[in-house]
Amino acid sequence: MWPVEANEVFAALPLTVDARLKAAGASYYPWTTDALPDGLMPARDAILVRLVTSFVTPADEVDRFVAVARAS
Repeated sequence: MWPVEANEVFAALPLTVDARLKAAGASYYPWTTDALPDGLMPARDAILVRLVTSFVTPADEVDRFVAVARAS
């Protein structure tokens, strides 16, 4: 939803992807705001989330998160 400039990503996830990620054990935070760029709002069937990594986040965890999110 915002440009990526650091180790935090704000993304709108479809509710089905959110449920699949949580079932796989992913941990992230729902995010609410009134300050989305250009008045963008997530779709009704989506949730705005904050994804955060650090220098100790293993690359394979990020890869697994992405694989689960992309699974159909």
